[in-house]
Amino acid sequence: MQFPSLKKAITGATVALAVLASSPTFAQSGPAYDDTGKAKAFPGIPSGTVEAMGGEEGIRSWVEALFHYILLDYRIAPTFREFGNIERQIALNTQLVQRVLGGNVEYMGASMSAAHSDLGITMTEFNAVVEAAYNACDRVNFHYYHCNQIIAGLAPFTFQIVTE
Repeated sequence: MQFPSLKKAITGATVALAVLASSPTFAQSGPAYDDTGKAKAFPGIPSGTVEAMGGEEGIRSWVEALFHYILLDYRIAPTFREFGNIERQIALNTQLVQRVLGGNVEYMGASMSAAHSDLGITMTEFNAVVEAAYNACDRVNFHYYHCNQIIAGLAPFTFQIVTE
């Protein structure tokens, strides 16, 4: 089952990403910790989102589906294949997605700017990943609402990833 009006959804998500990412404070800060040491989700993402998506296992399934679609896409597959170990990217992205959604996990990867600075990622390539993200949600049967939570959680990194 494909999402209705996928092109409109991607265009809307791209605009939302650009708006969210343009806020300097929001774009540069990660989730804060609450008094118990648990990570808070980015603003606007409800607590319990990770659990609603099946916890770490559910998020990893989504990330694996994301990479399935990325590696099928001629626009972006070469970059992902050339610049990194796919299994490592899946593991790090599983941590990252959990983290931005408020999961109590430590992200062990490089900063988004350090990881992407020399790749020359364009907005077109970035949008191709967003498209793959929505297809991955469909593949793992995430509700559209939850898919939007992932996109919103990752939106602040747009201009740390897009450098061209």
